[in-house]
Amino acid sequence: MEQCIVTGEQVRCLFFGGLEAIEERQQEIDMLNVFPVPDGDTGRNMYLTMAAAVKELEKTTSPNVEDVGDAVARGSLMGARGNSGVILSQLIRGLTDGLKGKENVTVQDFAGAWHTAVASAYRAVIKPVEGTMLTVAKSLAREIKEAASLNSNLEKVLEQAIYKGYETLEQTPEMLPVLKKAGVVDAGGKGLLVILEGGLNALSNGAYTVQTPALQPSIGITSLPEDSLEQDLTYMYCTEFLLNADSYLETDIKEHLNDLGGSIVTGNAGTFMKIHIHTNKPGMVLEYCQQHGTLHDIKIDNMHDQRDTADVTVDTVDETGKTEEIGIVTVGAGEGIKQLFYNLGASQVIEGGQTMNPPVEEFIRAIEETPARQILFLPNNKNLILAAKQAQQLVDRPIEVIPSKNIPAGISALLVFNDSMTLEENSERMCQQLEEIKAGEVTYAVRDAVLGDQEIKENELIGIYQGEIAATGSSQQDVVLALLEKMVDDEDELVTIYSGEGVTSETVEGILKQIKVTYPELEVDTHPGDQPVYYFLISVE
Repeated sequence: MEQCIVTGEQVRCLFFGGLEAIEERQQEIDMLNVFPVPDGDTGRNMYLTMAAAVKELEKTTSPNVEDVGDAVARGSLMGARGNSGVILSQLIRGLTDGLKGKENVTVQDFAGAWHTAVASAYRAVIKPVEGTMLTVAKSLAREIKEAASLNSNLEKVLEQAIYKGYETLEQTPEMLPVLKKAGVVDAGGKGLLVILEGGLNALSNGAYTVQTPALQPSIGITSLPEDSLEQDLTYMYCTEFLLNADSYLETDIKEHLNDLGGSIVTGNAGTFMKIHIHTNKPGMVLEYCQQHGTLHDIKIDNMHDQRDTADVTVDTVDETGKTEEIGIVTVGAGEGIKQLFYNLGASQVIEGGQTMNPPVEEFIRAIEETPARQILFLPNNKNLILAAKQAQQLVDRPIEVIPSKNIPAGISALLVFNDSMTLEENSERMCQQLEEIKAGEVTYAVRDAVLGDQEIKENELIGIYQGEIAATGSSQQDVVLALLEKMVDDEDELVTIYSGEGVTSETVEGILKQIKVTYPELEVDTHPGDQPVYYFLISVE
């Protein structure tokens, strides 16, 4: 059989054509989200990851397959967003690993590289699940290899593989019950096929459009905002400690502390309460709390000193020995949520979450800008854990990724952080804390949908718990209370509610009063989170 050559120009053509196709059809792929909620961003994440790959590809004019591969691998790794973007970047990375050291490759070499690609993608996922993008990629690799053994024409090989890929895609609901229940195929698998179709189309036409993709602007990384320091300059000392006391005292203690300072955050930390307060009288705070229990892990920082040294560079901090041993990088959206993270000790907060997944490059930048020898990273979103782990591999610094899947879990994990412990001890402790919290969320339906026997209307409010739609309705209060019915059991002690962007204080007060009537034995805490997308984030401990 004649050995047909795959050139660097053909590979370039595949990527430009793939980008054009995924850009045009990203919304179609987003709509394949299992739940009809405003967080279906698989298509957008894959588009932005491809856009980053192509942007890097435009920087080289080399005809070599290896150089083209290096460029797209580098771009996709740094620009990967969300789980689908990370898996796509790993497929690209594995594919291009099979092209290294070569100016051109045969179709058979190209087919072999696809198996390396699939292996790379499977390794990137902690618990690979069949019926997903991985399954479609594996099917493609198998068919490309079989087709290449019989045909040396790249276009014919890809055409046959894509046809088989769609057959596999149609079977994904049979492999993954959640897809079958929602009546959709896997979005990531569909996105991968759309990219290959676009590449094949560009290859068949022998042309593609060269243009710099319009990448989404950087979402942004923030350190503790200067204005928040200015606001708290009425108080000099940031005071944090653990109090071993009966949990039912938390409300009374918090009310008393309101007279002694501001920026108060309290929460359960195992068998302790963690207390954070900005105050001018740390001694009085400690003395009062000591009347109710024993104090542990006391930390008092002069915030005026922090302001005066805010412009010290990382290098200077290193040389003067003031670098923290462990720094905390976290992800969150909403001014209230971000401020909570700062109050609990985060050094950097990356703006992001549902519908706005930051790229790996921003994770790396936040880590590098944190003046600490070691890093704890809390992604606070199930769709960001893979990206955080990819960043972990690309930074030369000890990093532990705490697999927090939502904001309440991230806050709860931070409450047990202890800077006198090692990185590994903190990681173990924080991961254990993730098991102690139940998290729910209230949002709205972006389309009509039928999930099993459940019919949902566009714009209807939805309460989600444990990956299921647990409550629906037209009233925020009714949906929150219905959701709590599914979340609360006899052993629970504390409910914390983070109200979202646009939620009125009257609504929060109404919910708070009703919870106290329905669950008189529970402590209830509320915080203005100002988060987008979700009217309420709820934790039960």
